[in-house]
Amino acid sequence: MRDLIPKDKHDLDSVWRLEQHSAAEISEILPELFEWLQDINWPVANELTKVLPKYGDSLIPHIEKALRSGDPQWQFSLLQYLIRELPKETSLLVSDTIQQIADTPTPSEILEEIHLLARETLQIIGKK
Repeated sequence: MRDLIPKDKHDLDSVWRLEQHSAAEISEILPELFEWLQDINWPVANELTKVLPKYGDSLIPHIEKALRSGDPQWQFSLLQYLIRELPKETSLLVSDTIQQIADTPTPSEILEEIHLLARETLQIIGKK
């Protein structure tokens, strides 16, 4: 499975091959895959936001970790792209964490307007 982790930001082939595997099969590499979502400008990040949603609830611990990371760029990638592509029932599982960002943002989340994006994401996923 380790060959499914992108080798560089242009390694789209490894991302596309993920689709052939189940959540159980890729569970051990999910932390490394989520690292590629830290910059949505990387081509692999954009593709991952299209492929990963099929793994549904197995993504929740990784989404939670990234949203709590304090990294506004990573939070942006998840809130703007990945979470909105998840099945509604899966996205609602992280709504409390998103609500926390919206209601009690850190100074960096305010500076980068992540709290506003969190509010918008809550509206989109159907939880105000």
